[in-house]
Amino acid sequence: MGQAVAIVSGKGGVGKTTIALNLAAALHKFGHDPIVMEGNVTSPTAGLYLGYMPARRTINNVLNDGLSLDEVILTHDSGVRLVTCSLSLAELEQDYSEAFELVSELKKKTDLLLIDAGAGLDEEARFAINASDFVLVVTNPEMPAVIDALRAIRLSRSLDKKVLGVVVNKVNPREKQLSIDEIEEIVEAPVLTVINDDKSVRNAFASNYPVVFSNPTSRAGMQLFELASIIAGHEDEFAQASRSALGWLKRVFGFAFK
Repeated sequence: MGQAVAIVSGKGGVGKTTIALNLAAALHKFGHDPIVMEGNVTSPTAGLYLGYMPARRTINNVLNDGLSLDEVILTHDSGVRLVTCSLSLAELEQDYSEAFELVSELKKKTDLLLIDAGAGLDEEARFAINASDFVLVVTNPEMPAVIDALRAIRLSRSLDKKVLGVVVNKVNPREKQLSIDEIEEIVEAPVLTVINDDKSVRNAFASNYPVVFSNPTSRAGMQLFELASIIAGHEDEFAQASRSALGWLKRVFGFAFK
């Protein structure tokens, strides 16, 4: 059985879904096959980023119509495997906690399940964190976002989840922003990497592709590949949870940046 990493932010608009999809695409390019699960059940966006408007098969079809999980796993041209949710307002009446009960079954189908948690720290985000084994926090180098990242980290730790670290997204050296040292001091966790504010990311998703697929040599693309290798470097923590995960991490780490 694989491991689940919840990708959380504490607030919306920091690029959490961008990180989740690109991380999956980068790991796929390394020769592996993670799954991204839409954890923003009431306001799903991951499928939209990849051009599924709407997706024909969703988690809701598993919960309501008896489809199997295998039937609703979508495989994008970039290699990203995605399980998304319905855009129908009628589907919101369902208890969305049921979606997170599927995590244990999804973990049997991959070595690494990336849960793109909902924005903020409401009940939906808590479900995603609770369902995960590890947490990765995404923020921007601005005080409101960093404070919310701290709240996400403290919440994750209060739920006994291992926080892998923080990704600082949308960094622009030409603007006055918090430094890495300042961010680490505030959030009480290490910054794993920074991702520059790169128009190639926006251009890629405008064409419904992760930037690591459509423009891998862009500044942000290379930084996202580096993030994938850093996540793979947490083999000790993953190994304690799963022997199969250790084998996966060793394979990825051996292929990735050194």
